Order: sequence, then C-alpha cells, then structure tokens
Amino acid sequence: MLARDRSRSAGEAEDPMRRDGREEIGDGQFEDPRDMRCDPRVGTDIPVEIHSHEFAGPLAARTRDLSVSGACIATASPFDFKSVRQITLLLPTTSVRVAVEGCWQREEPSGELVLTGLQFEDPSAQELDVLWDLVLDSGKQLARFFYEHSALGELGLEDALGLAQVTRYREVHAGQTLYRQGARNEGEDSICIILRGTVVLQVRVRDARDVEVARLHSGDVFGGLTLLARVGYSESAVAQSDVSLLEIDEPTFRYIRSAKPWLGYRLGNALLRIAVERFHALMGETRDTL
Repeated sequence: MLARDRSRSAGEAEDPMRRDGREEIGDGQFEDPRDMRCDPRVGTDIPVEIHSHEFAGPLAARTRDLSVSGACIATASPFDFKSVRQITLLLPTTSVRVAVEGCWQREEPSGELVLTGLQFEDPSAQELDVLWDLVLDSGKQLARFFYEHSALGELGLEDALGLAQVTRYREVHAGQTLYRQGARNEGEDSICIILRGTVVLQVRVRDARDVEVARLHSGDVFGGLTLLARVGYSESAVAQSDVSLLEIDEPTFRYIRSAKPWLGYRLGNALLRIAVERFHALMGETRDTL
C-alpha cells in the first residue's frame, strides 16, 4: 500500500507540477503539493503511455488533470515514478511525447487506482503549443458545462471559468460508495460534480433499511458539506451506474478560499443551498418512518 497523506495542512493541495514545497512522507513517496499552484489545472481524461527504462514497453495510463507544466495520471498499480523519463499523450489526431520528472505518488481515495504527479521537463515550443491548446480547450468546455448544465450555474461565467481550473477528473464504478452516512473520512470530503452516470443519495433508517432521498445525474452536485462544517454526512452516496465526475477536494477548496476568496465564498453558499434543499427532501422522505 502506498503511504497516505499524513497532514492535511501540508498535504495534497496544489498542482503536481511544482516540486518546491513537496514533503517526503516516507518510502520515497511525496505529497501532492497543490497549495502552491501557479498554472491552471483542468480535469481531463486523456490516454497516456508512460516510458521508463525499467519497463519492457510503455505503461498505459490516463490523465486526471493537466496543466502546461505537468499532469496527474492514473494507473492500475504503483510503479517507480522516479524512473519515468517521458510520457506520450495520445490525442485523437496526433500524439505528443514530452520529457517528464516524477514528483509524487499516492492512492486514489477508493484505493482502486494510483495517482502520480509528473512535471514536464523543458517542453519545446511546439509541445507547449499543444499543451496550451489542450488546457485552454478543456477549460473552456468545463466552464461551459458548469455555467450551462450544472447546479453551480448560479455562480456565473467568471466563477465557472475559475472552477474549471481547479478540478480533477475521477471515475467511479457502479455500486461503489463514495461516502457513508455519519462518517467523515479522509478522501471522502470532495465536492463532486457529475459528468456522466447516476448517483443515489440514501439514508439508513432505524439501522434497518436504506431510503433513497435523491437520484442525481449529469450536472448535479453532491458532497463537500464537511468542508464547511466539521460534521459527518447526513446521507450515503452510492454510484448507481459507472460514473464520471469532477472533484474539488479539501486541499483544493482550501486553496480556492485563500487565492480566490470570492469564488470560495460563493461556492460555499451554493453548497449550503443544495444541502438545505436536500435536507427538506430528506425530511419529506423519512417523515413516515421516523
């Protein structure tokens, strides 16, 4: 098992591209230093090949976020991230091979995948052009999704652009529990925005049966209330189908509140509104069973 982040105050907070501020947490593992973001990072899912002298051939991976200075990639198992020298981004019409340095590695909250942070090493002008196009195009698409098709559209276009620059892509399998009622566990406090799939919110009544209180689809938002109040969740969230989502985790939310306080304030208010509306729905669903 990979070493988990030990300290949230020093932990996985910023862009995996900058190595200054990284703290070694044992066994050669480093925390994800997103607290010191300098470049926009957008959640995106792009197939990748990892090249290392320790591999007989390229190792398959997929991006989870991307900036012009590096990327976070997901693999099925851990590997020696310090041995990685290059990656190839497999785009629909071309491929881009970029020199990289491995910065950190840790397990995804579900424990099913391993995340690795890579810093791009002196990309050429042509490579930078491709990276900028990818980041800007992906950010534009995400901003439009937030503004036109999500429950966060009330934030406005400017804030939608800001949110697009702090997301990380994530996939969840059908039947997987994202968080449990009454719990407040590390890695389960993210704000989640559904891209595709269905998530069911349910409550356990009298420790006897689960009552569904909401069925969420593309554009719906859930989770994150523990970022505003140090309490456990009032419901459980379970993937009804395979789900693709964007997440804003606790360190990233802390970054937003520090670097973009107005966005952090408005995002917090939107989460509270959604929570209150769901609470009323919860009371309506469980009134006859309490």
